[in-house]
Amino acid sequence: MELAVEKLREWLSEQAGTTIVIKKQELEDLDTVHFTVESVDYRSAEDTIDDYLDDALILRGSGSTVNGDGEPVPLPQPSYEIAVQGLKINSAAEDRAEIQTDRGKYEISLT
Repeated sequence: MELAVEKLREWLSEQAGTTIVIKKQELEDLDTVHFTVESVDYRSAEDTIDDYLDDALILRGSGSTVNGDGEPVPLPQPSYEIAVQGLKINSAAEDRAEIQTDRGKYEISLT
């Protein structure tokens, strides 16, 4: 596991029991998720049989996203995945992290 991935995993693990806000910018799409973290796992692409799955951090817990009307909608599964291919940590503080991956930009903050 790369150093940047390990640092992000540790920071996210420290947030266990709290709710974080994840803003993900991918192309022209901006998603906002409120997620209560229970634990954080790492999935290696080498450990999967699906060729389209990349290395990822899997946040376990519960959360909701905001729909087009601004209303919260529960996530369909008790997890949230951050693909970490090409991960760069742009900034990190006690209450916030800004990262970039091959798939998009993330701003993760405590509520």
